[in-house]
Parts: sequence; C-alpha cells; structure tokens
Amino acid sequence: MTDEASETGGKSPQLTRRGVLALAGTSAIAGCSSIDSLGGGSKATVNTYNLPDISRDEERESPVPPSVPVTITSGYFDATRERVRWLLATLPTPLGPEEIPNGHIRKHLTDAASDATQGLGDARTARTGLMALRSLRRARENARYAAAGWGVVDRGLTAAPLQDEYNRTVSGARETRQEHEYVGADPVRAALVHARIEAGLERATDTDVRPREESALLSVAEWGETAEAAQVYLSDARHIRAQFTASLPPDAGSVRQPLTAAAKALLADIRDQQSTLAPEPNTDDRTPGRMVFDELRREAQSGISRLAYAIGPASAVVDANSQLARLRALDRIQTRREAEELARPSDAKTVRDIRQTAYDALTAALESSSRSALARTVLVDAGHKVMAADRKLTHHQGEIAASTLDRSVADYWYATALARSASAATQQTVQALEGD
Repeated sequence: MTDEASETGGKSPQLTRRGVLALAGTSAIAGCSSIDSLGGGSKATVNTYNLPDISRDEERESPVPPSVPVTITSGYFDATRERVRWLLATLPTPLGPEEIPNGHIRKHLTDAASDATQGLGDARTARTGLMALRSLRRARENARYAAAGWGVVDRGLTAAPLQDEYNRTVSGARETRQEHEYVGADPVRAALVHARIEAGLERATDTDVRPREESALLSVAEWGETAEAAQVYLSDARHIRAQFTASLPPDAGSVRQPLTAAAKALLADIRDQQSTLAPEPNTDDRTPGRMVFDELRREAQSGISRLAYAIGPASAVVDANSQLARLRALDRIQTRREAEELARPSDAKTVRDIRQTAYDALTAALESSSRSALARTVLVDAGHKVMAADRKLTHHQGEIAASTLDRSVADYWYATALARSASAATQQTVQALEGD
C-alpha cells in the first residue's frame, strides 16, 4: 500500500438550511432582518437548523490524513492481520458467563476483542499506509489484551512472562535506536521518514504500564497489551526503515549533518520570533478571536521547550516546521484582530462560511505546496481542529446563544490560519535542510 497525497477527505461539507418556514417572519437583532439571528436585547441567537448538517453518529476523521513517504508492503500488512486473527482465535466464541462469570471482567475482554476486529476493518479502508499501520497496531494491542486475559483463565498465565517479553522488546528497541543510521538522498523525505522511525522507537521504550490492582486478570491483560504495543512499534519502525533504505539509490549517504544543522538553524529562528511575540491583551474578553489568539500564543511560548528536547534530529526538523507555521498563524490572527475581522458571528450563514473557508484553506494548502509531504504534517494538525469544531457543532440543538459556538468558530479560524501558513513555513524548512 502506498501513501498518496490526499485531498481534504474528498468531501465538500454539505450545508443545509432546514427549518426555514418555522423561522420566517421572526424579528432580528439590533434592527437587522435575519432568520438566523433571533432573540431580544443585545444577545444574538442562532438556530442550529441552519448550521452545517453534520451527523452526530458519524465517525469523524481529520480532513487531511497523516502519511509517510514510504511504501508499506502488502506482505507486512498480511502478516500483521494474521497476528490479530491468531490472537483472537485463542478466545472461545462466544466468551460467556460460563467461561468468565464476572461480568465486568468479561466485558473488558469482549470489548477488546470487538475493537480488534473493528481495527482490521478500519485498516482495510484506511486512506494512507500510515493510517492502516495505526489501525492494525490498535487491533494487535486489543487482541493481545483479550488473549492474555483469557490466558489467565485457560492456562494460568501470569504477568511475569509478559513482563520479560516487554523488557526484551525494550532492549531491542534501544539497541535499534543506537545503531540507527540517518541515510537518505532527499533531506526533506529523509526528515519525514526518520522522524517516524524515531517516534516509533521512542514509543517502543516508553509504554506506560499501569496494572489494575482491582483485578489480577485485568492486570495480566494489560501486560499483554503493553508487550504487544512495544513489539508492534518496534516492528513498524524496522519495516519503515527497511523499506526506506531499499528505495534509496546505491550512492545515498548520511543526512545526519544536514538534519542536525537544519534543526539548529530553525530553532534559532524560532527563538528570535518568539522574542517578538505580540503581547498578551490586557482585556479579559472571551470572544472566539481572543480564544484562538491565546491558544496560538501559548503554543508559541511552549514550543521551544519541546524542540530543545526533541527525540532526534529528524523529529526536531519536523516539529520546527510545525512551530514555524504556528508562529505565522499567530501573526495572521493578530493582524485580523487588529483589523477587527474576527467579530463573533451572529448568524448561521457566517458560521457556515467560516467553516467552508477552513476546508478550502486545507485543500488549497495541500495542492499548492511544492513539498506537500512536509506541509501535510502541519495540515494534519489543522485538520484535527476542523474535526473538533465539527464535532462540537453536533452537540447543539434548537435555538442557542451565538456565543455557544465560540469554540467551534475559534477552531475553524485556527485551522484556516495554520493552513495558510503551512506553505511559507515549509519553504523555510526546505531551505534550511538544503543549506540555502
């Protein structure tokens, strides 16, 4: 399966206008005639029938899926699926009260098995190879949880062998990390791939283990999940590394030096920009414009510490690229606030337009960037903001105060500003990697 450049989910958001007849003839706020703005006094209200028609039950996904510029082999996917099926096959079907009388414990195991099966289906429909890997990883973790829990009942399994397995995997991941060579031909592609490898090896060694004291069986189940998670992170990292290395020309050399140099240069630029951040406003308003400004400003302030302690040079470059985009997005938001362009919307049409602008910005940024794979790392985060805003819209019904939509509006503005900043940030990062 090959990661491909994705459009913004291939969907244009459906905008509906329901309940028009029910609202016809109502008076508007402050002398303006509008069927979207209702109520009395100075507080605008919005009828949610006129907001974007987003299904509450629909599984929300980021409009821009994460990806890695490496081909994951079908054989690797098949082997991972077979591992999940084998683990699930160790469970009796159905797993009922005769097998596990405790309903609470039984539900934990049956839910995990169900989630594992769902993960197999999600992997088949995943939009990128990286998303398929993630779905299969979760499927393996859940299947192992269920299988280990049943193993306590079936054959007296204890946590000790699972802990030993986990410790061996951690040792293997640390050894792999120490031996890792930063080979590559194109420094941009190398940064993206090596960042994924760094992250996978890091996760293989830092899995959080919190056994449930309430149940020895569930404690063993969690150790099974932990051991499997560490192994799958390590296996995925090794496969990505092998596939990337195989795709390189014979004369490909080390890119460690350009990655390290770029990380240092970008960190210095970010520190300079951070020193000139717009001051925090003295007023205590809670408008969506202020909300998005405050959020971006906090991220700009905290981003330096994350970069200073990056897990590797490739991750430092990719994270710096995202931080540059956020700094530019903050400048955009500040400019719009000063121009008084971020007033709280008082009607549903304006909210729909703000949402559509966010989706359009994601599409345009992905299509216009000369290095879309690097820009995508920023756009994935912007897409998550759109996804979160959409989810919040589904929580509202009937006629609501316009201020109730502030968080969604702020998230749409955040996504728009970040998407429109991705291209310039990417260009700066590419220049640093290429030594320009």
